[in-house]
Amino acid sequence: MAPHTLKPLSTALLALAMAGCVQAPPPGSSTEDWIAPKVAHKPDTVWGEVRARKPDLSQPLALPALADIALQNNAATKKAWHDARAASAQVRYAQGYFMPSITAGAGLTRLTTSAHPASFDQNNMTYGPGLQLSYLICNFGGGRSAAVEQALQTVYAANFTFNRAFQDTLLAAQTAYYGVISAQAAVEASETNAVDSKAILDAAISRRDAGLGVDLEVLQAQTGHDQALFTLASAQGQLKIARGILAQTLGLPADTPVSLAPPVAALPAPVSKQDMKTLIDEALARRPDLSALRSTLSAREAAIRVAKASRWPSLYASGSANRNYYELYGLSNRESAMDDWTYTGGLSLKWNLFDGFQTLSATRTAEAQAESMRATLMQAELGASAEIWSRFQAYETALRKYEFSEAALKSAAAARQAAMDSYTSGVKGILDLLNAENQLTEARSRQIAVRQEVFTTLATLAHATGLIEKGKN
Repeated sequence: MAPHTLKPLSTALLALAMAGCVQAPPPGSSTEDWIAPKVAHKPDTVWGEVRARKPDLSQPLALPALADIALQNNAATKKAWHDARAASAQVRYAQGYFMPSITAGAGLTRLTTSAHPASFDQNNMTYGPGLQLSYLICNFGGGRSAAVEQALQTVYAANFTFNRAFQDTLLAAQTAYYGVISAQAAVEASETNAVDSKAILDAAISRRDAGLGVDLEVLQAQTGHDQALFTLASAQGQLKIARGILAQTLGLPADTPVSLAPPVAALPAPVSKQDMKTLIDEALARRPDLSALRSTLSAREAAIRVAKASRWPSLYASGSANRNYYELYGLSNRESAMDDWTYTGGLSLKWNLFDGFQTLSATRTAEAQAESMRATLMQAELGASAEIWSRFQAYETALRKYEFSEAALKSAAAARQAAMDSYTSGVKGILDLLNAENQLTEARSRQIAVRQEVFTTLATLAHATGLIEKGKN
């Protein structure tokens, strides 16, 4: 062998030898971190896909547009969709029980026999293709149709689960949207509080300079203004956090800037009064997650029939067609090897009379799993009824709280203005004015929080009753 061919060959042999010596050492100590080898670092193509998403964010987005983006990008919704597609394939798999099984094959046999006397010697070869058909005509226990029903109900469950993931995404989008809207309102309120506190500070300085006040009043006013600036900084930070949560809900990096359009409605309308029994019953029949559990229960009940069907006989039809070619060695005349076709057909009845109690065990397992799912469904329905009740009461309460917060805000604003007038005229002291300012600040914050509560409790009520949709903001 030429010398120039030895080096590539030796390199290849060395690579093969090293491939069998690859190791993945564990951490050397429980007190030190693991030093990952370079081969362990894989490129993150998934994050690259997220960064590559470029939705149209040139205009302020209303809630329906946000919901569309979230539905396009949300990973949970995509997962549920692929799960539903995978379950659908199982139905086609089960439907294969109603179709014949056709197998193509080929065979080759060489036979050599040495015998005494030599007239019994054999030396020949047989070969040729063939087709075999097997068809389950019926299982007398209904197992074939039960298997299809089990797969079909599994598909229904997966599809209902996708619908619920769809509704979960809408709820997340609405919650994140109103979170940003409320955070923006909190920043605006904090800015107003800072302006008001600065006016109090200026008034205290003016009174002191005019000889009507003291340094203590200025310091107290300065403390109030500093507190207002502290609250403003906190509100601005919360707004940034809320924007990051919104971007995550939309399936975008947290640093993606998203401009929002304000809500169309100043406040949602009250839910029409109706019998709670009717509301709960209709919601339980409508909610996709409960429908998914019902379909799963039906699949478990079909699994019982599948297991019991093994106790009964099955009738099969079978057939085959084979082309046979012969090679007979030692004969002077090749035509003496008669090539031929062979055909078979028939019916067979198979009845497994004893299988070591496997059928009995499978039946008992399926029955226990069905009862377990029935209990799960009952627990979920009871939980859903309690959720609907509490969500309805929370929304009703939020509406009443908002009415009171509006009245309290008007009263606090009037009281603050009166305190300011009294302070500048020398009738009231700085503590009265600061107290009125604090009450106004609390009233503004409370109204913003309650307003968000109204929108979010309505969204969660719609989600609990299975009625949530993109709609209008």
